[in-house]
Amino acid sequence: MDRIRNEYIRGTAHVRCFGDKVREARLRWFGHVQRRDSEHIGRRMLRPRGRPKRRFMDVVKEDMKLVGVREEEAEDRVRWRQMIRCGDP
Repeated sequence: MDRIRNEYIRGTAHVRCFGDKVREARLRWFGHVQRRDSEHIGRRMLRPRGRPKRRFMDVVKEDMKLVGVREEEAEDRVRWRQMIRCGDP
C-alpha cells in the first residue's frame, strides 16, 4: 500500500498545517471579545482567576507576536481578519 504524506494532502486541498488554523481561530476569537465592552462576560473571562500553568492570554500574546499584530488593532474587524489570516492560502 502506498503512503501519501500529509504535506501532499494539505497542498492539494489548499490547507495549511493544523497549528496555523488553531492560531487563526484563537486570534479571531480574541479580536471578537476585545471589541466587546469591558463588562461583557467574555471580556471578564480574559482576566485570570488563579494561576494555571499557561494562561489563554499568554498564548494569545505569543500568537500576536508571531503574526505581528497588536491588541489595539483588533478594534477594526475587517483589518484584523486580514492580518491574522494564516490558516488557508
